[in-house]
Amino acid sequence: MKFIVAVDEKWGIGKNGDLLLSIPGDMQYFRETTRNAVLVMGYNTLISFPNSKPLPGRLNIVLADIEGLKVPRTVVCNSMDQLLKLIGCFDPDDVFVIGGGSIYRQLMPYCRGAHITKMRFCGDADTSIPSLDEKPEWSAAEESETYEHEGIKYSFVIYRNAAPTEIALSEQFSSDMSVYFKKKADLTVPYADDAAYKKELKALLRAYFKPLADGFGAEDVDSFFASGSPTFESYLKEKKLIASAEDFTALAEKYSVDANAKTVNISKETYLLLEEMQ
Repeated sequence: MKFIVAVDEKWGIGKNGDLLLSIPGDMQYFRETTRNAVLVMGYNTLISFPNSKPLPGRLNIVLADIEGLKVPRTVVCNSMDQLLKLIGCFDPDDVFVIGGGSIYRQLMPYCRGAHITKMRFCGDADTSIPSLDEKPEWSAAEESETYEHEGIKYSFVIYRNAAPTEIALSEQFSSDMSVYFKKKADLTVPYADDAAYKKELKALLRAYFKPLADGFGAEDVDSFFASGSPTFESYLKEKKLIASAEDFTALAEKYSVDANAKTVNISKETYLLLEEMQ
């Protein structure tokens, strides 16, 4: 995995629970670099997001030692051991650590690389991370040109870790999990007046339009580990917690529903309206 962070000249990253500086170019770099990624963060980082909601279009994993915690559209781990085991279920290149300070320090040894936005100023930070320039195993591999925002110069530097601590990896990785959390297209689904089919269809619609709607807590993570499911993705699909458009075709085939006989078009807005009426 890798981590991504913006630092000042003393490798400070934050003050009073917020970023030292909000630079539009850095925000864009973060979005582009972590697009389609699995994001790993601490609880304080999660609640610092707008409305304390997970970042869209990505699988968000939170480390929080809070018993029974569940956050909609988020996976919660309550120990570092549990978190590392879950991280091993994904391609290392797809995983990004995004904060805060404690999480960076704990996971830095396991990271193969780092995307550092170096800001040329001192932000009087109360939260910092160790300087990679002072760690012999880390070295700068690439650096962008220097940019400037409101008098503050900055550049993007990619570091490599020559001796990362290895994480036990699954034999099979989950595929791109971000597809389940992106904006959903309208659906055209086969319809049949069959009680069992409609019950499964209802569950599948919820999984499609509201993935991980009730959150996925640490106990759920343990249940996944005990399940023997080949991937995290397959487990969530089996539990009807996430769904893709292809799953509706498979459901129709399971119940021998003729897709050409009768179909219903459903948008997210239509689904949410129907859910409120029930």
